[in-house]
Amino acid sequence: MTSIVLYGSIEAREKDIWDWYQYSLRLNEELGYASTHLGIIGDSFKSGKLTTRKRTEAKLKKALENRERIETVSIYSLPEGFTQAAFEFNIFISMHRSRNPFIMVSVPSADFGKFDKKEIIRDLGHFITCREVEVFELSILECPLIYASKVNQESDFKSLKKTD
Repeated sequence: MTSIVLYGSIEAREKDIWDWYQYSLRLNEELGYASTHLGIIGDSFKSGKLTTRKRTEAKLKKALENRERIETVSIYSLPEGFTQAAFEFNIFISMHRSRNPFIMVSVPSADFGKFDKKEIIRDLGHFITCREVEVFELSILECPLIYASKVNQESDFKSLKKTD
């Protein structure tokens, strides 16, 4: 997997989160993947469990309209019959607003060349006050989200390759 992560502060209002969500859906579509599942943490979303997009999208929109606090929104493209989303996703796009805020896009390395990296960084920069950008390759088995969250030491990730 190749990932782009923008670190900084996210002062997103409801409309900003919805705009980021719509942008992310379009990005998935441009790469030829369906956005199938959402993982959300917020006032009305306590468990953080993955649910189908079809089942959850209206609830997200309503929560944003009601000005509820949303901490994390993750969008997955998952194959039918998946068993572990963290290790089987096609594409993962996420916005994390708590502790060490970041926006992340992870795509198969083979698909990374299909889009303009600078354009993606610029576009994502509309949703975060960016202080740092990192682009890296990491085996899906080592969980790019864990690396981006900076909860483990960089040396813990054996397949990590930073790119520019």
